[in-house]
Amino acid sequence: MRYPLLSLLLLGLLIVARLEARVLRVGVENNSPPLSFVDENKQPAGFSAELLQAMNATGKVRIEIVPNYWTQHLRGFASGDLDALANVTITQPRRATMDFSISHAYVHGVIYYRHDRPEVTHTSEFSGKTVGTLIGSIAHTNALTHDGWGATIVPYSSWQEALDATRQGEIDAALFIRSPASSENLDVEGLEWGFVDDILHQYHFAVHKGDAEALAQINEALAEIRANGTFDRIYAKWIGPLEPHPIRLADLRPYYLPSTLVLVVVAGLIIWQRHMLRRLRGYTERLRESEERWKFALEGAGDGIWDWDARTGCVLRSKRWKEMLGYDETEIGDGLNEWIDRVHPDDLPAVEAVRERHETGKTATFAVEHRLRCKDGSWKWILNRGMVISRDAHGAPQRIIGTHTDLSAAKQAEADRLILGKLESTGVLAGGIAHDFNNLLTAILLNLDLARHNKDTVAAILPRIEAAEKAALAARSLTQQLITFARGGASVVRVTDIGALLYEAIPLVLSGSTVRVDIRVAQNLWPAEVDSGQIGQVFRNLVLNARESMPRGGMVRIEAENMSLPDGVVLGLPAGDYIKIAVADEGEGIAPDKLAKIFDPYFSTKQRGPQKGMGLGLTICHSILQKHHGAITAESEAGKGATFFVYLPAKRSGRPEGNVDSATPIPSAEQEGKRILVMDDEPIMLESLCLALRRMGYEVVEAPEGTAAVKLYQEALAGNRRFDLVLLDLTIPGGLGGCEALKAIRELDPQAKAVVMSGYTDNAIMRDPAAAGFQGSLHKPFTGDALNKLINGLL
Repeated sequence: MRYPLLSLLLLGLLIVARLEARVLRVGVENNSPPLSFVDENKQPAGFSAELLQAMNATGKVRIEIVPNYWTQHLRGFASGDLDALANVTITQPRRATMDFSISHAYVHGVIYYRHDRPEVTHTSEFSGKTVGTLIGSIAHTNALTHDGWGATIVPYSSWQEALDATRQGEIDAALFIRSPASSENLDVEGLEWGFVDDILHQYHFAVHKGDAEALAQINEALAEIRANGTFDRIYAKWIGPLEPHPIRLADLRPYYLPSTLVLVVVAGLIIWQRHMLRRLRGYTERLRESEERWKFALEGAGDGIWDWDARTGCVLRSKRWKEMLGYDETEIGDGLNEWIDRVHPDDLPAVEAVRERHETGKTATFAVEHRLRCKDGSWKWILNRGMVISRDAHGAPQRIIGTHTDLSAAKQAEADRLILGKLESTGVLAGGIAHDFNNLLTAILLNLDLARHNKDTVAAILPRIEAAEKAALAARSLTQQLITFARGGASVVRVTDIGALLYEAIPLVLSGSTVRVDIRVAQNLWPAEVDSGQIGQVFRNLVLNARESMPRGGMVRIEAENMSLPDGVVLGLPAGDYIKIAVADEGEGIAPDKLAKIFDPYFSTKQRGPQKGMGLGLTICHSILQKHHGAITAESEAGKGATFFVYLPAKRSGRPEGNVDSATPIPSAEQEGKRILVMDDEPIMLESLCLALRRMGYEVVEAPEGTAAVKLYQEALAGNRRFDLVLLDLTIPGGLGGCEALKAIRELDPQAKAVVMSGYTDNAIMRDPAAAGFQGSLHKPFTGDALNKLINGLL
């Protein structure tokens, strides 16, 4: 046993001696932080230095760290002075002289460029540029191998030279395999740097070709420090902040279970999402079908559809919406102004008010009638209805949809109802009108008869003439009421004294009846902007209903007062100033079950002979007041009469417009020698008027129609006997009327003065004669005093 033991002892001594004799001299760079550099104590530091120290501590290998420049290391390795090199990348030329350990670091390529140059992140961006590299470095070798990736490669002997050349603009960029920015000895001011994504190198230890012993020692030491975690700590300290650590299966082991759970959850979410998407597609399809049916139904009904996105201001309009105004689909854009600019200016304020109330949440929906300008310039009445279907967190509208309904047929039907309503009222009024007219005519005839047969003095005859004149003036007043009642045609909206309108409209309705009226108007009653003819018809219809509810007579009480209404007190009326008119009767009243229907067309509580009445009166009142942005309500109890309340928006800033009277009279001037031309087609009227003017001292020439009047005026000018004034009848059946005659006279004499006369007191020219070129107007019948005052005012 002694000899084998002796052999083993000798073998161990030989191994120890060999190990003690073999110390691997490993070259590391002294200026390549954070991989390797020399600290302030001139000692090796950085990733490579700590890695080699840890490998030495394992006992698997003995290492001497030799710091120097890279080019010096290459020479030392070639001469055999160095046994190994740290941080070497594998290239084909190096395989001829070197063997390589397992890898110990992954490092990206790093590029430096000036602030004013574009960022470079990929070798495809190198083309056409000039790039500097450190001569002999892997970056330099790699660039030459790839023909510079299209760039011109400029070698430098140090990092700082390459950086300085980049800063001074001599080259476009400097390429390194790792960042030198942490070195205090390098000046990188004014430069940007970043990784080149597709340049990634693995670093190894390199030993001389065939030195298997040194290679084995290095690999064993690396394997041990990888296994005990020392390598990870060193890598994280020096390289981790700059370069990604290569991920190993061992690194993922703690995450297997959590990752599996996450994958299961994600898979479940994907399955749930697919299920919800299928359901959502089903909902969307059903919603689309529902929307298509809705649009089809509306289009089939002839309504135009609009859809406004308030966030973008875009409005989608249907084909029918545009066709309603005479446009095709390409002629109207998607802006809101395409609608606003076509709204009638008189309707726009009310339309905006209704829309604003709805958009601020004061109403569930909105509906407003207004006119829109068609392509041909005409105006069409439409009913605009809509509602907000979505709002933001602050309540502001995000989307509003609605429809336009053509009201042309409805407006025509409404006009027909107005005519029928007037015809309905005419039958009731005819008896009373005939009664009053017969009374007045009887008074005129009797007084004229007394004057003719009276043989007394003029003083005795004068009272009879004055009585006849008074009856004639009363007949004129009755005629004016008839004209007001019969007024039709286009609506004429003016600021109107509602109290005066009540006194004018009511008496005619009660003519010949046993019903009395008590009208009470508040002092300083506000005016209203209305069509006096239409509002007068409202008052007459209400009083006519009251009259018919009291066949044995009674009292109709009418009160008008100012009222400021808060919002919502009267259905459909916004807050504001209103005039409230109450019309109360002493009739039988209206049963509760019928009270809600009284404004429906053709509903009536009255019987007229064997046939029920048409029942249009209250419907017309309701329609007219809606058009005037007002309202009508009713209160009643069976057997206690009924009270109707009319609300009209007040016009506090306006002043009522009266009838256009004759020119304001001025003190009488000398009438001798003044010449007046009179034209009228009624012989009695012409004769009476000329006699009255001659009695006043004027020289008068008469003409039966316009053509003769123009000829007489022309002859007078030729004879140097110009007329001072011309009185012209407005309408001459079959002949030249007043307006046409004045136009011809003005061509002869632009300074001619003229007065228009007519029995059509509601004619536009009679209301505003100046607009037609006349200096004044005379409303037939007129008195001699009115005639004299007018002429004195003009001459």
